[in-house]
Amino acid sequence: MVSFGGASANSIYYKNLKEKRYAHKKDIQGKTFLIKDDLKTFDWKLSSETKSIGNYTCYKATFSKEVENKKMSFINGESKEETVKETIVTTAWYTPQVPVSNGPDNFFGLPGLILEINDGKRMMVCTELILNSKNEINISEPKKGKVVNQKKFNEIQKKKSEELMEKFKSRNGMDLGNGVNIKFGN
Repeated sequence: MVSFGGASANSIYYKNLKEKRYAHKKDIQGKTFLIKDDLKTFDWKLSSETKSIGNYTCYKATFSKEVENKKMSFINGESKEETVKETIVTTAWYTPQVPVSNGPDNFFGLPGLILEINDGKRMMVCTELILNSKNEINISEPKKGKVVNQKKFNEIQKKKSEELMEKFKSRNGMDLGNGVNIKFGN
């Protein structure tokens, strides 16, 4: 089992590899959600290419997936939405010297611990690895929040984003305080 802190103090990502599931506590506009779902397996392509990360010899593994991205722009107060298909290549560097099939976020399934990963949007690198810690570590699954699966959470997140965009449009902009003012249109 593993737990990762997220982008905010309230975000906790927990995964149970034995049961191939995860729980992710996350907030949207002040409301706490607990996303519970199954871990997805990846069709990793293993390579013999190596590099060193710290004291570990790491091997390269990749997988590709096609995604649809929606891009929204505002021109003269009118919103325009465009759907673009892209192939995203995720590159992982794992070490068999730590024979744990795990990594950050939802990544796992390689014959060693993932020490670096680039999923096309972000790059995560392990900067410290403590094996056989003398301190007892207690990893517990988050319990608080409205329980939803990943698909439902994505729908809620999309709806909340659209509501926020409508607020921006109807106000012809918004003052966010601290000297930040967003204005759409003229």
